[in-house]
Amino acid sequence: MNAAGPAWSEYGEVQEEECRGLLEILRGMGVASADRNYAPGDAIYREGEYGDALYVLLSGVVKLFRPYSGSKEATLRLLKPWDIFGHLAFAGEARQRAYAEAVTECRVTKVPKIFMERAIRREPQAALKMMTLLELRLVQYEELVQCLLPRETEARLANLLPILVQKFGENDGGGSVTIGLRLTHQDLAAMVASTRESVTKVLNDMRNRGVLEIEAGRITLKDQDALARLSGA
Repeated sequence: MNAAGPAWSEYGEVQEEECRGLLEILRGMGVASADRNYAPGDAIYREGEYGDALYVLLSGVVKLFRPYSGSKEATLRLLKPWDIFGHLAFAGEARQRAYAEAVTECRVTKVPKIFMERAIRREPQAALKMMTLLELRLVQYEELVQCLLPRETEARLANLLPILVQKFGENDGGGSVTIGLRLTHQDLAAMVASTRESVTKVLNDMRNRGVLEIEAGRITLKDQDALARLSGA
């Protein structure tokens, strides 16, 4: 298995192309979008807020999460540039189903729902591009759901790490690839529905076996074949 394989690269290229195309169509129709910058830790929206817009991440990293069991939280997705987000229902009232928070400095464009509806009704290409983007978002959710199917934390992490590499990977030219985010053990635990203690134990074991290295919160995959075996692939 190539953890930095072409699958996400192809998805990412299509997603950026479709996002740019959609925004260009909207600009051509005179639809105004509002760009805003966020600092790390800033809330973009909160769970339960009215879903009144399409959000497009232009730069930086955003986390979607939901709290549970008091102080715990489950990370639903980590977003990179040209990901779309926000619960935008074209029929009935929509409420945001998660919190969206800036992980790094971010720039986000927000297109109000009323303008999106107008564009989709008037311009078939806008509707087609929106459908493509929603399909790509669904594919990413399905990939993350697959991570949660194994019972063991080790297999869940072994499934998750290649997905993070596909989205945020930085090749070092020597066959290894580094996830370009500083992730704590708690961050990873929130993504695989496990405890920090279990994740720490698994990561230490993987490091001792030469599967990965961790330095200053950045994970480098050293043996992607071994990781594939641990994932059950």
